[in-house]
Amino acid sequence: MNYKQAINYLYSLGRFGMHFGLERMEKMMDYLGKPHEKLNAIHITGTNGKGSTTVMVGSILEKAGYNVGVYISPHLDDFRERIKINGKSISKKEVVELVQKLKPIVKKTLKETGSHPTFFEVVTAMALTYFSDKSVDYVVLEVGLGGRLDATNIVNSKICIITNIDYEHTDILGNSLKSIAEEKSGIIKEDAFVITSENKKEVLKVFERICKEKNAKLFQIQKNFRIKKIVCDSEKNVFSVKSRFYRYDKLKVPLIGEHQIINASMAIAAVKSLDRDIGEKPIRKGLIETHWPGRLEIINKKPLILMDAAHNPAAMKQLVKSLRLFNYRKMILVFGVMKDKDIKKIIAVIAPKADLIIINKPRLERAAEPELIQNYAKKFSKTIIIKNVRESIKYAKSIARKDDLICITGSIYMLSEARSKSMGRRLAQ
Repeated sequence: MNYKQAINYLYSLGRFGMHFGLERMEKMMDYLGKPHEKLNAIHITGTNGKGSTTVMVGSILEKAGYNVGVYISPHLDDFRERIKINGKSISKKEVVELVQKLKPIVKKTLKETGSHPTFFEVVTAMALTYFSDKSVDYVVLEVGLGGRLDATNIVNSKICIITNIDYEHTDILGNSLKSIAEEKSGIIKEDAFVITSENKKEVLKVFERICKEKNAKLFQIQKNFRIKKIVCDSEKNVFSVKSRFYRYDKLKVPLIGEHQIINASMAIAAVKSLDRDIGEKPIRKGLIETHWPGRLEIINKKPLILMDAAHNPAAMKQLVKSLRLFNYRKMILVFGVMKDKDIKKIIAVIAPKADLIIINKPRLERAAEPELIQNYAKKFSKTIIIKNVRESIKYAKSIARKDDLICITGSIYMLSEARSKSMGRRLAQ
């Protein structure tokens, strides 16, 4: 088996869809020698911001001298981004070795449970095995979807972060904030430290109840930590944070958007809860060296080309809020989205801000038909359909003036397609 064959095998598992529950993970972990039980995990869930927070926690711990595994999903440019140690992606050779190890175990698990392990479950099993084999000091895990029944919830984490709660995947997680909070807070373990930026009362009541049941300690960013925004512009954030145990002034994070100050504050709270001896220097260096592409990422300046992986109404609201940081004449929106998202609400947030909407369709079965998107979008702005992702960007560049903004958003899968093959040959030149 070579790397291409290994990746094709993994992607072929997508036909089994999403089946939530931990039975298949538990069986695979048993066959693998229970590698998850050897890991010290920091577990991160939430509606938005969990990926950014995950990479910031990993970066700080690495700068503090720890050997740190980071697991994120989905990837943007390369499958191997999902599994990293100290910022370095798993090698192609190691991917092949792990797939070869997992293939017979997947068959055994299917035979024993009567249900085929999913793509995400197999990749999660690969990651946990890899981190265990490499004897990492800590592993920082981003939840795939929800929390309680997510494949990553096989770990016994003592630090849990729940970034925020908003409406998403309501067909799976429930159609109320309370039910979504119940699912997300399923990552909370006995005696854990729980950190959240959430401030909605109905959601906090759920967190408080579950923390009481699990004898876990709940820390709220707005309540237990004081944050002062100093600079929030199109290049960086500068902020100060203070708690009972520490104070750091004029911290810098290169990720754009005011929400990244909150994410950075949660990352700091998590590492200090883990090890109070972690000092100011690794925190400063860890934040300033955090790299997280596809999130308010500036690809070009004249015209301004911005990529953001906003894929639900809450994330799109944050994107719209962050657009105030940029100066531009007109906005050309390049938009493609998956059909299982709340397209109507997403469009209602972003479309009124656009002068022209170019609608495309990523090469995925899950992608929404452009005509459906156009039906919602045409109420707000002028629209055009160019199904090919790269061609849609090429057209946007051909009509944009130097002082315009081209905003590419709607799905991380669309961004990934746009960037493939050397950034889409520099986004179609």
